[in-house]
Amino acid sequence: MPSAELLTRVQALVLMILVICAPLPAADLPASPHPFIVIAHRGEHSRAPENSLRSFRNAIEAGLDYVEMDVRRTRDGSHVLMHDRTIHRTTDGHGRVEELDFATLRSYTLRDTNTPTAAPERVPSFEEALAACRGRINIYLDFKDGDPAQLLRSIHHADMTRRVLVYCSNDKITHWHDAAPELPLIVSPPNHLGKSPTGLVDWAKAQRVEVLDGSWDHYSPEAVQAAQAAGIRIWPDIQDGKENPEYWQRVLALGFSGVQSDLPVPLASWLKTKGRR
Repeated sequence: MPSAELLTRVQALVLMILVICAPLPAADLPASPHPFIVIAHRGEHSRAPENSLRSFRNAIEAGLDYVEMDVRRTRDGSHVLMHDRTIHRTTDGHGRVEELDFATLRSYTLRDTNTPTAAPERVPSFEEALAACRGRINIYLDFKDGDPAQLLRSIHHADMTRRVLVYCSNDKITHWHDAAPELPLIVSPPNHLGKSPTGLVDWAKAQRVEVLDGSWDHYSPEAVQAAQAAGIRIWPDIQDGKENPEYWQRVLALGFSGVQSDLPVPLASWLKTKGRR
């Protein structure tokens, strides 16, 4: 018979292994009053430049659930909103965000050929975006480049910790878990897993992510159902220039609980007619 001391040591070792191997608890997702989540891709930019403060105010006024914003770091360490690595598409300037200092970047004006009559606006800082959204709408932070720890400090300072969901590439998941374990993550799984119920759930659990993204047509109804049953939400991208009620009906038939859209206001109105808002 093993001695009492040996049993105690074995029990302590087993407990230590269980603690080390146990998954960390999931971070809480931002709250929303709607059963179906509508995310405004780069803000509601039908009447304002993308990633502008006006596009976020439009989304707030429309009662949407999230604004998606793309965050990059300037040469002097500030975080600003810009989807592309270069600024010539969305401003009247030229250059790469990472090679420009904040003051220079702010000297340029946002522009959008789709909204030529919109009032001039400057490239927003991340802190300005947080202030514009605080207490009004959730943020889908698309992390392009920067310092997660610095971004987290800004989020804490703005009292927006419970209102931010972070999107990152798969190679940055561990980085974000280490720097900001309190923030939930949304990531795109490998395309081939979208039609594999077991593979999709196992991958999401192993990565410890709360929400899955990616193109909507990479998923099967069976995989979506399995993920939802496991407590994993899927909010895919549906913006591709084809959005209309027929298209939305095809998307919703797969069983998603939210989407990211370039036409979030018409989508939200259509969802109301279907009893989903």
